[in-house]
Amino acid sequence: MSGQIKPINKLDVHKICSGQVVLNLATAVKELIENSLDAGATSVGIKLKEFGKDLVEVTDNGSGVHPDNFEGLALKHHTSKIKDFADLTSVETFGFRGEALSSLCALSDVTVTTRHSSQECGIKLVFDHTGNIKLKVPVAKQVGTAVTLSNLFSSLPVRHKEFHRNLKKDFGKMIQVVTGYCLVATQVKLSCINQTKSVNNVLLSTHGSNTVLENISCIYGSKQANSLLVLKKVIPVDEENDIPNIFELDGYISSCEHNGGRSSKDRQFYFINSRPCEPLKVIKTVNEVYHQYNQNQYPFVYLNITIARAEVDINVTPDKRQIFLSNENYLISIIKVSNSYLLLNYYNL
Repeated sequence: MSGQIKPINKLDVHKICSGQVVLNLATAVKELIENSLDAGATSVGIKLKEFGKDLVEVTDNGSGVHPDNFEGLALKHHTSKIKDFADLTSVETFGFRGEALSSLCALSDVTVTTRHSSQECGIKLVFDHTGNIKLKVPVAKQVGTAVTLSNLFSSLPVRHKEFHRNLKKDFGKMIQVVTGYCLVATQVKLSCINQTKSVNNVLLSTHGSNTVLENISCIYGSKQANSLLVLKKVIPVDEENDIPNIFELDGYISSCEHNGGRSSKDRQFYFINSRPCEPLKVIKTVNEVYHQYNQNQYPFVYLNITIARAEVDINVTPDKRQIFLSNENYLISIIKVSNSYLLLNYYNL
């Protein structure tokens, strides 16, 4: 062996990169939900068979895919969202890199059934693992799109085995991720069903409510919704002239009374501009403040941080869960004081 540097086969590159974009069942479902929301859907149905082992299907009533976009629909880095790198600072949609469907094609068997609002009938598209169409059949279909995945991770033997071995655990993580979209997506009906041999289990369901609090009630019940405190922004007194007014907070948190919280962080949801994410410093700050008033529990948290698009970088990790923020220390100060002010006032009552 001369050790000569040579290019990796394009098909192998596609498979390698796809495995880094779609990490697990949760990521696969997340990508499809985001496509539906980007298409303007007001109804999104998620159906799994045998916890996703046999099938994953996401159906929506969005605008559908125009026939002109069929060929590029699942090709790598084909997108209508951006034209050049500079567009990343102003992107308004969940998806923008043109990776999701392409990666899902590389890792599973993908079928897309869609009808654009300008068309009289639907089209069923069956894709190969490179994202090219191998079958195109006219079908009866209402306006919208249904994406079906089968044999997920079949092209990655080790991950496929791990997926089957840890099926229930992966399924649980997927439910947690989907719940975030159920809470933040107002005026959208979202449902998630798991179909087994014996029964159809409705796991999550919202009713297209106008407010986040109504969505919380749909998912966790009125008792949880009624026990929450409304989080409002408070700027530290000694820094009023220093902190730029670039953040807005919209949120709810558990009261600090005995049994007001939970034994784990299983009901904590964070968003940047309504995008579910995991801002680690923010999460740490919220829990540290809460533990000053309730040391034995964790709070329910819904926190949506609104910030100018130019002040946030969402293109950090393939799953877009980690985010870089300008003036992050300012944000942490505001969250710390806002939480302390709210909980202290409640505690004193």
